[in-house]
Amino acid sequence: MHRSLRVLELVTMISDEIDRQTLSSFGRACKMFRDPALDVLWRHQNTLMNLLRCMPEGIWDESDEEGHWTLNRPVLPADWERPLFYARRVKSFHYDDRFRSPCFPTSPVFLESLRLCFSGPHIFPNIEKLSWFSYHESTFPHVRLFLGPRLKDLGLSILQSTAHLSLLPIIAVECPLLTDVGVECSYELDGQRSVSTLVLGLHRLESLFLPCLDNPAVEHIARLPGLTSLTLENQSALVPFPESFSSDAVLFPCLSSLHITGNDVNAVVPFLTLLTHAPIVELTIDIPDLTPAKHIAECYSAMARHCSQSHISLGKLTIGHGWWGSSTSPTSADIATYHIHTPQFLPLLNFTNLTEVFLTPAVGFDLDDMAVTALAQAWPRLRQLYLFPSVYLNLPSRITLTGLLPFAQHCPHLSRLKLALDASAAPKWAQGHKAGATRVRQNCLRSLDVLRSPINNPLLVAGFLSSVFPKLCSVFTDQDPMRQHPPGALAEHAEAIALHTQWKTVQAALPVLRKARAEERFWTAHDES
Repeated sequence: MHRSLRVLELVTMISDEIDRQTLSSFGRACKMFRDPALDVLWRHQNTLMNLLRCMPEGIWDESDEEGHWTLNRPVLPADWERPLFYARRVKSFHYDDRFRSPCFPTSPVFLESLRLCFSGPHIFPNIEKLSWFSYHESTFPHVRLFLGPRLKDLGLSILQSTAHLSLLPIIAVECPLLTDVGVECSYELDGQRSVSTLVLGLHRLESLFLPCLDNPAVEHIARLPGLTSLTLENQSALVPFPESFSSDAVLFPCLSSLHITGNDVNAVVPFLTLLTHAPIVELTIDIPDLTPAKHIAECYSAMARHCSQSHISLGKLTIGHGWWGSSTSPTSADIATYHIHTPQFLPLLNFTNLTEVFLTPAVGFDLDDMAVTALAQAWPRLRQLYLFPSVYLNLPSRITLTGLLPFAQHCPHLSRLKLALDASAAPKWAQGHKAGATRVRQNCLRSLDVLRSPINNPLLVAGFLSSVFPKLCSVFTDQDPMRQHPPGALAEHAEAIALHTQWKTVQAALPVLRKARAEERFWTAHDES
């Protein structure tokens, strides 16, 4: 054997790179590879089957197809010697009780039998990562058997009772090294106090995914030096606002990712005031359905005023009702209440390094070509821009096709664009350009979603788009993928379907125009040579 293979660190590095089947063979053939191979092979487990089959044959009855393993005889301490030899090597365990089969024993009866017969406090004494997804109320309490003092990463879902919540403060005591914590509670369950108590007991946190926190817990995490990622669901307002936060306090000094879902804007805006020193790179704010424009404007303004460090660092911004929008539509009389105008939108232009922007207010934005020009100049690094209403698509847009030119001029990396247009008139080609004028072209845009934009002449529009965005290949509308409307609803959606058809004509014309231009360039170059 080569002497380098006597170096344990080197053998361990080799073991990490070899596929499992080869590593298993090495472990059986070479003594130096045995322990490193076993460590790698047992490091991550998503079933208890492998461990239980290390016990003496005949202890468990595995015949049930639903994974309800049962004991055939009492378990003796000696029966655990071999399983524990391997259990101490497990560093990560994933449990999901939705998968029930002989290979995934997950039933409550099985877990209760395991708890009663196990001879120690922790089945995996060296575990560092645990994901426990319990969708049946009776299986969740058994998670305690899998906790360990070295645990660093914990994900718990779904807590469904007050008894489940009672476990959280205990976890802070039993697992003081936790750095990454995710807890998901049933929406009917008020877990703020228990979750906050858990957080207050942890001092090494780097990533949190939690329901609502109370004021002391928010104060605690705001001062943690290592917290980089924070997700708060259904966060309520900080009332009264924490007095201990002075204007010069350095809070969230390393926070780079924040996702906050507020039960109203009043819960979000005060939280934004704490982010003066936070170098946020990715910010997601989910707000309730049909939030009035003036309240959304308060959110935009608070970001611009208080998130000063993020003016440079922020790269991805998402504000709205989520990807699938709202199920509630405003009445015609209330449309103006939700329409966001240019002055309300402008504070967001302070964030000059944005690359991805997804903004989905209820009925959209009232922007014109001048506003789009300011936007494109302020966000030159844009790669994706989505500005669209989440529930109401019928308001006419004041952005014309000419309004797309600033994106071609100032956003060279923009590849996906979604916003409503007024394409009823295509810009005319002007022959007499000023001296020194250059052609406006952008070669990165691949996808354009126009929602329910009006259009009169698809071929003229296709010619304009192909000239300015020669690599554009996909044009979408609000009818994509083409919806199968019930026969009785076809008349209601006739206009949207007609617009969809015309925009698909634009899409079909783009490759033809692209080919024609390529041929023209070829023959022009050929003739000149």
